[in-house]
Amino acid sequence: MAELIEDKKKKILGKALTEYRIEIDEPAAGVEKYYFWVLSFLQSGPPSGISFTEVHKITDLYTSSETSSYFGMVEQRKGLQQDKVSQYLATIGKMTKDLFQMIRELRIIDERYSYYKDSKKKGEEGEAAEISLKSIWIDMVEGGSKNPTSVFGLAQQVGFVVLPDLFFTVKVDINEENKEDMGRVVHKEVEKLKENGINRKVREVLERKLYQYYLWRTKTEKEVLQRRKFMLKYLKQHYHVMRTYIHWLKPYFKNISRLQMYQNSKNPNIVAGFDTSQIDLELLAKRPAKGDYHPCIRARFTYVAMPQMAYQQEYQRGAIHTGKSIIEIQSYTLTDKDIANYEKLNEEEDLEILGSLTGAMEALGDELKQYLKEAGEVFKEDKKEKDEEEPVKRSGIFKSIFYGFGEMFGIKRDRKKESSEEEKNRLESWRVQYKREDAIRDATGRCYILYDVFKKANRMPTW
Repeated sequence: MAELIEDKKKKILGKALTEYRIEIDEPAAGVEKYYFWVLSFLQSGPPSGISFTEVHKITDLYTSSETSSYFGMVEQRKGLQQDKVSQYLATIGKMTKDLFQMIRELRIIDERYSYYKDSKKKGEEGEAAEISLKSIWIDMVEGGSKNPTSVFGLAQQVGFVVLPDLFFTVKVDINEENKEDMGRVVHKEVEKLKENGINRKVREVLERKLYQYYLWRTKTEKEVLQRRKFMLKYLKQHYHVMRTYIHWLKPYFKNISRLQMYQNSKNPNIVAGFDTSQIDLELLAKRPAKGDYHPCIRARFTYVAMPQMAYQQEYQRGAIHTGKSIIEIQSYTLTDKDIANYEKLNEEEDLEILGSLTGAMEALGDELKQYLKEAGEVFKEDKKEKDEEEPVKRSGIFKSIFYGFGEMFGIKRDRKKESSEEEKNRLESWRVQYKREDAIRDATGRCYILYDVFKKANRMPTW
């Protein structure tokens, strides 16, 4: 992973314009002062600096031998952070499991509600949905054929064999207008069977069963709708709570990442039996420019130190680093996009960890997104970006068509205007090149000033 990121860094930055290297070996002196001297000199203006007002810390890694006291102190602090993360992860795992159950319940509710909705339609689709609902009522409410008083149970008695056929065949149109007078509507529909020779006793039982069924259907339809609304709101709340927990996890992941030692068993500077440590720091400083390219200085610090645990102010136990310092100073010219891409490289690992937490929600895909939209959640749609790009595309197409028809009907292009635009583009290209050359001169000049003044300020030989 580290090698891959290093290759990407080289690809973004390219070859350095100038490069200087300084090695300082002071076993009895602290190494922190050189980092803060360079940082102050970059940010300060004349006469005590070179005015690189925007400084980005790119790398901040350290490693220590396993037997050192500093290693033990850091691992203790990291353990406290890891315990907190494990608690959050356990909660998020349980909530993710509950999220799948909610989606499953919403699917079942939608399936049931489709029966109610389709039963109001006319034709074969409406009849099929009505039969499905009647079957559910017989099985769930009446208990099926095991109940002697159910539709199927009565069919086993003499004189009521035809009852199931009539129950599934007769359909009463119950709507918002007549549901308050449901008994009369059902009675009127059942009385029509008198003309077909159905006896009074069967009609009475059928009327009672149909009334019970339509009363159940009306009430349960309302319950299903209310349950669906509640589940949608609860799903949205659950989703936001999960996002909140994940948001709370981010700083803990960053803290653990920063406390994580960069272990390399082949590093000759770190020996398990010695009390040694290595610190790697990298700064990328940008000086604002009028053009697209900015003068930039990249400062890399490598400290091979001997951490000494000491009690500082307020009885806080901390480490004092003394040892060897290697400082590399390089100059570049970079665009804002280059700098942004360079910074993002070190965030890739953190994004992968956080992405694994939201992967379960993303696995539900469009279904979860659709339910959340129904609950009022707002997402940034790709369609919006497409709509914004479409007018630009259409304008280019229409412009080409216009020129094509214009030449057909004798309307010629303004060649002078086109040549003028080409000239402007050429001048713009030259201007960008001049600006970049100015940025190169500025970056190389100020990089040398940093190197030269640093050596003089720290009483080192200069030439």
